[in-house]
Amino acid sequence: MLHFALEQGSSLTTLLLVAAGCLLLTGLFYFRAFGQLRPWQWQTLLALRAAAILLVLLLLFRPTYSFQKELTRKPGLVFLLDRSASMGIADGAAKTTRFEQARSQIERWWEKLKKDFDLRLIEFSEHARLLESVEQLKILTPDGKATSLASPLLVARALPHRRDVEAVVLFSDGLHNTARNPVEISGKLGMTVDTIGVGSSLRDDVSYRDVQVTGIACPDRLLVNNLARISGSVEAVGLGGRVVQAVLEEDGKPIAEQELTLDAAEGPQQVQFEFRPTVKGRHTYTIKVPPAAEEKITQNNQRSAMALVVEGGLRVFYIEGTLRAEYGALVDRFLAKDPDLEFYALVQSQPNVFSKRTNMSELKIDTIPRDAETIGKFDVFIFGDIDATYLKPEQQELFVKRVREGAGLIMLGGYHSLGPGGYAGTPLGEILPVRLGGREIGQITTPFLPQLTPEGVRHPIFANIAEFFPRSYSPLPLGEGPGVRANSEQNSPHPNPLPKGEGTQVPGLPPLDGCTKVEGPRPAASVLAVYPDQSPPMPVLAVQPVGKGRTAVFAGDTTRKWQQGPRALGQESPFLRFWGQLVRWLAGRSEEVATGPGITVSLDKGRYEPEEPIRISATVRDKDGQGAQYVKVTAKIRTPPGKPEQVLLMPEAGPAGRYAGVYEPEVPGPFEFIVEAQLKETTLTSEKLTAEVGRPNLEFERLDLDEPMLKRIAAAAKGRYLHITTADLLLDQLNREKLKRTQYVEGRLYNPPLFWFLFVGVLTTEWILRRKYQLR
Repeated sequence: MLHFALEQGSSLTTLLLVAAGCLLLTGLFYFRAFGQLRPWQWQTLLALRAAAILLVLLLLFRPTYSFQKELTRKPGLVFLLDRSASMGIADGAAKTTRFEQARSQIERWWEKLKKDFDLRLIEFSEHARLLESVEQLKILTPDGKATSLASPLLVARALPHRRDVEAVVLFSDGLHNTARNPVEISGKLGMTVDTIGVGSSLRDDVSYRDVQVTGIACPDRLLVNNLARISGSVEAVGLGGRVVQAVLEEDGKPIAEQELTLDAAEGPQQVQFEFRPTVKGRHTYTIKVPPAAEEKITQNNQRSAMALVVEGGLRVFYIEGTLRAEYGALVDRFLAKDPDLEFYALVQSQPNVFSKRTNMSELKIDTIPRDAETIGKFDVFIFGDIDATYLKPEQQELFVKRVREGAGLIMLGGYHSLGPGGYAGTPLGEILPVRLGGREIGQITTPFLPQLTPEGVRHPIFANIAEFFPRSYSPLPLGEGPGVRANSEQNSPHPNPLPKGEGTQVPGLPPLDGCTKVEGPRPAASVLAVYPDQSPPMPVLAVQPVGKGRTAVFAGDTTRKWQQGPRALGQESPFLRFWGQLVRWLAGRSEEVATGPGITVSLDKGRYEPEEPIRISATVRDKDGQGAQYVKVTAKIRTPPGKPEQVLLMPEAGPAGRYAGVYEPEVPGPFEFIVEAQLKETTLTSEKLTAEVGRPNLEFERLDLDEPMLKRIAAAAKGRYLHITTADLLLDQLNREKLKRTQYVEGRLYNPPLFWFLFVGVLTTEWILRRKYQLR
């Protein structure tokens, strides 16, 4: 029924009375002019004035209308179809795949239900998608790499008119292997969810044969050239007593094999491989078992994991007997600034009382270590001006043993080190590359720059910094023949030509204040730098191998001037590279030290389990190659659906310039990471890294129909669970009645912009006519 009302609260009677009064007054106003005009003229003017008055009244009183009407609508029915790879197998007595069974059921039901229901169809695997028509079913294939039972429920919840949905019907084998809890989401859906199980329990089939790699235990990081162990879990069904060869592959190439006799017991068997990785970088390791001839499903015969092969962690232990300038220079300007180093530094403030500086918060060391476990935590040892009497012979033997196992050790010059420190004849003194002499050997106090030998010029310790130092030979003049070059280098163990630019020394490097005297090099030593004003030249820097490790002696006085002097003049300094490359060489590393701005990024792994957080690590260097602190570091992430996301990396404890953050992926697939660091006016951008979330062949790790999962999903939404063989029972239980709903309709009988426009038009027309008719 139609109802009229006024927004201002007045009655329609009031509106009519006011309108009648206004029209009456208008008629009286024009009464005097009626005698001067023809009938059609005064009637036109009267109609225009009446129209203007009515428009104003409608705008003032604002009349509205309203009525109710009955609507009918088909109830909704939403089908959810699983097209993940596990739906592509044919199990039990069925000759068709699980997916084909579910698709055929939906197509048959669609024809029977389309007259009574508003039908919708959502396909899903790791993601869900609403299909436009049932015809699209024909082109779908079961090839999804993972199954998310939560994703189609979320898409169904977002459908319009979801309150009108009679039921949501889920066709699946119930194998959920991604993030989010489908049971929890089903309970909050606000719609009934009926689940249809497709498939069977393969283990109940007496003819079923299968061998499956159910797991792989691979460390996230492996040390290059160190013994590594990777183990796997293998489970067989119906193949007890069969002998197989389990194979371990690195990047697709076999590297180890193990013979395995399959048992008939339920549960996996363990197989373990040992090998030594030789190439640094990210590698994929795969455990494979050749498929048996009777197997129908071979996709689960392997399992892969990714690992990063790296050099061992570089840890430095530094001990000083006195608080001298070299201690401050090495700790503050080198060890604390190098983002690749962890260090523990002790300096003696009173006899046998040490102060410490460290970025290794997990360690507590208050004196020179006396146990093999603590000493074994470090890769390089730096002994400064500390007298031999502070280290007992058995204590020194522990350091010697660690060096022979692969560590590096350097002893610096000082008034209480080397010969003056009483190290001659001690276990530590015997592994050094120079003959030390006695306590009375003394010091050289004349300022000098170490002079590089031909071997020193080419040594990794002086890579890219040899031009800062004088050489013990003259560069060849232009045009000099190769014979002269050979003669000038006849004592060099490296007969190769000098690198370009090696013949010119960079001026301005401050000299050292002196050095500690030594008697000469040992037979196995390599002398890299000498004190030239002595005959024969005395070694200032010498190195030698000791077992699997290396030792060095640097007899020079403090190198702090090499850092302070050039920096004060705005010049390049060799300080960081010299010490950085010296420590790395002692540890058996070959990389050169970076001296400019840069950013390096790593992920803790290359492949992650579903729902497993991804840890992003970045090392940021400033313009001097030191660890950059207090900069904004952001990881930009591209997800498999293409959605961009960001994670802010925060400074972490340890070496300067290191940042880390955690990202939690919500879906499986490849994720791309690029890290940016804002370094004052410069933006540093890393190379792109990729991480895979989810495992290869994830869909084939568990193939039995998971009825308990499907029953929990249905129960949470007050629905029913049926197997596909009895699913037709659901049709008889659906409510096919039309949905009836009363709709209240309300409208306005006025339009302010339009009415004001008409009002002005009517008055203008009336005024023009009045002028034409010569009326006032």
